[in-house]
Amino acid sequence: MSRKKFDIFVGATTGAVKGIKVGATKKETRVKNLLNLSLMTKDDRVSRIAWGDDDEGEILVACGKAERRVKIFDADSGILTHTFSCNMGSGSIIGISRYNGLVLTSVESGIVSLWSSASGKGQELVNAGKNLTSMCHSRVHTNLIATGGNENKVKLYNLEKQKLVFVEKDLPHDWLNLKRPVWTSDVSFLPGTQQIVSVSRNGHIHLFDPRAQRRPVVKMMAPDDTWTSLTTPPKERHIIVGSNMGRMNLIDLRKTGTVLNTYKEFIGGITGISCSTTNPYVASTSFDRYLRMHNIDTKEILKGIYLTSRLTCLIMRSDTTIERGYEDGTEA
Repeated sequence: MSRKKFDIFVGATTGAVKGIKVGATKKETRVKNLLNLSLMTKDDRVSRIAWGDDDEGEILVACGKAERRVKIFDADSGILTHTFSCNMGSGSIIGISRYNGLVLTSVESGIVSLWSSASGKGQELVNAGKNLTSMCHSRVHTNLIATGGNENKVKLYNLEKQKLVFVEKDLPHDWLNLKRPVWTSDVSFLPGTQQIVSVSRNGHIHLFDPRAQRRPVVKMMAPDDTWTSLTTPPKERHIIVGSNMGRMNLIDLRKTGTVLNTYKEFIGGITGISCSTTNPYVASTSFDRYLRMHNIDTKEILKGIYLTSRLTCLIMRSDTTIERGYEDGTEA
């Protein structure tokens, strides 16, 4: 099988995992279900999908809530290679990655665990607190993870020492001297740094430098937006954020933070965003069941692929390229 058999992998509320090869036209685009749909249950919802290695040869898929499972696929062939249950903590898996050859998971109740995919045995590392909604594992400093959630402030943990090393300071009280709510929906590391960027359902976009201070070094506020997801494009100190109202923006976090681009065509709330690291492409999933691809710089929509299922998350190969073709006299 060619390594380029699939460009993008998506997860769905039904438990489906789909591999997509983006073609020059709609007819040339190929979509394949990697699992037998007849074996899906109501509790098989895919909550997270991630690469298992830097070479993008392995896919980690987190499924279920009452009965959580991790499914591991070979990214080249799309074949399921391992599956095991995750019985520590409660709630959906909200973060998944590889750490020291084992599978690292975090769940909504706050338990961060390490699992052997061969034996299915797990070990609790840290408890990040209840109502956790996001965990990001640093690709550079692999012993560090960032977490956040509903009334669960942004935190930084050292996995090797199993120790909390940073927690954000409380937001200032409002004009009535009341505590401001905290609902961090997604966190990520700026590439090559220990700086943490977070977005919230309260409209906040914050950049933290744990080495400098506990308050954000850059902060933005969009009170009318409920941010649900973010990713880091191949631009220094930039992020792309998505909201549950179908808004997606490119944000420049240099100096005070600036909204640069707005990407359109969305109908439903955005559930996942992923960028190529070598080309100016951003892919996104939304509740309207479409996978969309935009040019980061020009804002042009490059592809819109209807996938029948309600989509929850995605990953895109770092070196994905897009060919433009013509279909029925119209560029596809």
